[in-house]
Amino acid sequence: MASIRIKNIGPIRDTGVITLTHIMLVIGEQSTGKSTFLKILCYCRWVEKRVMIGENINVFNNNGDFVKKMMEFHQLSSDYFSEKSEVEYNGEAVTIRCDGKKGCVAITSEFEKVRHNTKISYIPAERNLLSVIPQIDDKYRSSTFNAMFNSVIEFNEANHIFSREKPLRLSFDGNMEYFHEGANDYVRLLDRNDMQPLPLEFTSSGVKAALPLNVIVHYLCQVTGSPSKRTPQMVISDRSLGFEDDVKQNRTNAYNYPQLFIEEPEQHLYPLSQARLVRDIIAQFSYALKKTGKPGYVFVTTHSPYILSQLNVLLKARQASQKNKPATLKVVPEECILPLSYYSAYFMSKDGTMENMIDRQTRLIMGEYLDSVSDEVEEALNRLNDIIFAQDEQD
Repeated sequence: MASIRIKNIGPIRDTGVITLTHIMLVIGEQSTGKSTFLKILCYCRWVEKRVMIGENINVFNNNGDFVKKMMEFHQLSSDYFSEKSEVEYNGEAVTIRCDGKKGCVAITSEFEKVRHNTKISYIPAERNLLSVIPQIDDKYRSSTFNAMFNSVIEFNEANHIFSREKPLRLSFDGNMEYFHEGANDYVRLLDRNDMQPLPLEFTSSGVKAALPLNVIVHYLCQVTGSPSKRTPQMVISDRSLGFEDDVKQNRTNAYNYPQLFIEEPEQHLYPLSQARLVRDIIAQFSYALKKTGKPGYVFVTTHSPYILSQLNVLLKARQASQKNKPATLKVVPEECILPLSYYSAYFMSKDGTMENMIDRQTRLIMGEYLDSVSDEVEEALNRLNDIIFAQDEQD
């Protein structure tokens, strides 16, 4: 399996070797390096994809270009990098070594066997802009192609598959549907036939933050197995390079699986809505898996203990299904029950390191990580109660 290690970049001191799983969560306080980790991982996976579908590897090996392009796309400060900065990525098809501000990309010995195509999407925390600005694809322009600009393009691709006749039922609120019509986006309340559809920019903060994520996730999983944006010239090039089998098996000219990189899915959502959103993401992951037989990847950063609690529910459901599947399916839908080996969770600490949060015996996320703030609140309440009771006794 692929792995990554990041050292001395921004707030990250040393992640250690992190083996990638199909569903990975990273939790931690703000400014500890969660997004930095996600951005660097996403860029490495994107470079691997580009090389696999025919990009000239020298594009990334020119002096300083690897780090420069990563900083531009993911808006990482140059101050994050120093001579001590390191990235070591070991993928199926490529390896990446980055020392200081220079990177080296090389193909592996298995490159010809494993070469394929995949659909990658980085969904940033700033995604609510997609909902706030009407017709953002016409209004948002960037001189550099960055993650936010890419989200604009992907949302514009995704929203066209949901019409008034075939809307998207929003997973985080079962009473809402979304559709795109003309050049506008709308939300419709299912229990209010007397109301006209509401333009997206006039919806609540929770809808503005979660809807773009909901739409893009459904879109990416739906296009899995579909033809990619590769040109006929690229396919001809595949044949000339001896990749005839790749063409026949749709390994490069179709999307084999999705890769989702999601920042803070919990934004502005009630805890129950967070749980529903997590289940929907997993359900869409399963939908894509059934289409091609190849599991995708979901990488998530979060501050929310509710996201991790819901993950524990799904991990426990897998264990319960092995004992009594019919009873388990009354609690958790079958499409949300995946192998335990698909999951991993890490805590990003203030000292710039990452710690595995999965208990080896229970295979659940360890309790102390779920809601550490509750311990602090409980301690404060106990101390305040002591003050109150002590004063009552004096009175």
